[in-house]
Amino acid sequence: MAQLYLDLLQAFGFTEMQLWIASISSLLFSANLLGGFLSAFTFVNSRKYKQRPLKERISFRLFCFSELILFVFIFFYHVFMIEMIQTEHFVYWVSAILMMPLLAVIGSQTILVCFPAKMAEKEKRLQKELRKARQAQRQKNADDKPAKDSGADQPPPLNGKSSPAERK
Repeated sequence: MAQLYLDLLQAFGFTEMQLWIASISSLLFSANLLGGFLSAFTFVNSRKYKQRPLKERISFRLFCFSELILFVFIFFYHVFMIEMIQTEHFVYWVSAILMMPLLAVIGSQTILVCFPAKMAEKEKRLQKELRKARQAQRQKNADDKPAKDSGADQPPPLNGKSSPAERK
């Protein structure tokens, strides 16, 4: 398997540091996949009904960190080692950059698919909580509105006549 990946790197024109490129790439790819697993697994086993925003998830933070590591490695490799970038290298690096968030999403969705009963239970509890919140809001709105009087605090009519009999 490792030889196939090294052959793939050879096809992309990498002649120097192939083992380093393969090691860094596989480490970052697996870290993003496991980050997706971990992010979804913590949500499935938590008491929260809604997922955290994207910026607060483990998988997103791990993705940002791994992108930073990859950019530093790309800079080091092409500035200090081979001092140029070829089209084949650019295609490999862009595909690697695009593959990492995809692996995080795949890992996250795999866990969510593996635990459908827990997800259905969370959805039912969320709907129940939303229903309770709507009922409480309606009750609060009903309590806040003053009761209508028999017209004692209404302004007098414009024509000066207050009752329908006087208007005729």
